[in-house]
Amino acid sequence: MNQLQSAALTLAGAMLVFLAIGFAIWWLRRPRAAPAAPRAPRAARVPRAPGESWFPKLSRKAKPELETIEMAPSRLARISRKTPLDQLSDDNGDGHDDANEFAAAPDPVVDSAPEAIEATLEAMVAEVEQEAHRPEESPEESATEEPAIAETVAEDAGIEERSAEEVVVRLVPQIPPRDAISTSSWLGGQPRLPGGMEWPQIGGEAADFLAQIDCAGLPQDLWGRLGPRDGALAFFVHRRNPEVRVFHLRDTDTAVAAPLALDNQGGWFAPHGGIGFGDLAAFTVHAFPEWPVDLVAVAPGDTDPRSENDSGAAGDALHDRGYDIADPAFHPFDWGSMTAMVALLEMRLDRLATEAAPPAGASAEDVSEMEQRAAINREARARAEEIIAIVRDSAAKQAFSPGDATAVMAALHAIRWAKAIRSVDPETGIDQVETITLPLTTHRPDANLWVHDYQTVLFDRAKHAWCTNPGSLSAPARAFYEPQWRELAAHTMAAMGDAPSRHVHDYDPERDAVLLELPTSGLMSRRFGDGDNLVVTIDKADLAIGDFSKLRAQVSN
Repeated sequence: MNQLQSAALTLAGAMLVFLAIGFAIWWLRRPRAAPAAPRAPRAARVPRAPGESWFPKLSRKAKPELETIEMAPSRLARISRKTPLDQLSDDNGDGHDDANEFAAAPDPVVDSAPEAIEATLEAMVAEVEQEAHRPEESPEESATEEPAIAETVAEDAGIEERSAEEVVVRLVPQIPPRDAISTSSWLGGQPRLPGGMEWPQIGGEAADFLAQIDCAGLPQDLWGRLGPRDGALAFFVHRRNPEVRVFHLRDTDTAVAAPLALDNQGGWFAPHGGIGFGDLAAFTVHAFPEWPVDLVAVAPGDTDPRSENDSGAAGDALHDRGYDIADPAFHPFDWGSMTAMVALLEMRLDRLATEAAPPAGASAEDVSEMEQRAAINREARARAEEIIAIVRDSAAKQAFSPGDATAVMAALHAIRWAKAIRSVDPETGIDQVETITLPLTTHRPDANLWVHDYQTVLFDRAKHAWCTNPGSLSAPARAFYEPQWRELAAHTMAAMGDAPSRHVHDYDPERDAVLLELPTSGLMSRRFGDGDNLVVTIDKADLAIGDFSKLRAQVSN
């Protein structure tokens, strides 16, 4: 309720009170007819003269006597808004006690009720007109004055008003995702655009889609109660520059694919594990995964789902402790992941030492061990190439089944390869060489042939498949990946409304509202700068009127 409406209601209430007082005064002061005298018996009537009327003669100037009105202290207190006790003991500072003069003092309401009511009403009308013609306040002034007005109204009504606290919103990735049909906010993937809307362009080229947020799911206290609470906000970014476009959409029924494939060269694309670079880049999915998110409001004192602990070392821990991809958690889950696995294996077979090349002066024993390792690796390569050929042939002819993956992984596990491990004897300090043989599916920190690279590629492909359909991964795979994804998501959680978590050059908390802050996230396959955050801000004045044409997008440093 604005101030004009509040003043109008106050005026209406005051008018009703004064009308009631005026009616009561009129009722008490109205002329009253004298009671008629009882008729005399007909026999006792005085004989009238001819032409004389039977009716009594009354004076034309006679007026009924008025009763004296006494104003009770309780009634006077209601008019003056004081309790009877205060009214009787009120000292005006002139040395006279109002209680002693109460009976003798004239009643201002009684003696001049019409004039007082008219004067009061005229004063209130003038006050309402003055409020109506007051200049428009700025959003900052309104935000300052409205709580004071609400507090005054609450005091008048005897109600304790609690001011609303501003909140921030965390975009918490759903792990596991819920019903895809009911998904209303997500990061990456495809936007849902109104029919006929062209794909947004920035700088003359198709932009990359970042996020779409359901405004109905935003808390009312976000952004100081500014901004839309219906439709959706869709965020797009230039592929190489921090230029962002935001669209407020109300028809969001049609999912639209990007007109061009994402290009990771010089762009924001960077999946977890650094596989966007080097010879592993050919095995990555060049897209931001479509990850559903919950809009979680966080008020002061609430538990924040965002974690400050960097859990990016989960892959390093796996690398350091060793593992075997014959475990069902690491099996391929479709032909795409299966063919990627065998293609990577084929590339890494070149690392096998299949020829003995002893250095000059090597002992016969050393030469024998080298020849033995070369023979093992030649056989391993030949058997691996047979499996690679079978997989490629099967992928072109039949549908994928988990049983196929189990059979392939079992066949690879049966293959042994050899490696020379060099170390220093702790007692003698002499260099020594040890030959180890491992299943082709086993990774050791000191024997890294191809397994860890495959696991990194599988991690990237699994998250895309899982976002599309969680059922595409086996139960062991989900049990392994979901906790890791949850930790990564907590550390790189996007936010709305909060102050930037890292420094940006152009930000004024009094002027700006943070529409969206996206941290670098390997889980979401995005990287800004050297692992920084993309911060999108807007003037609060523009947010209040829904103008998203003048945004500021910055990469923190």
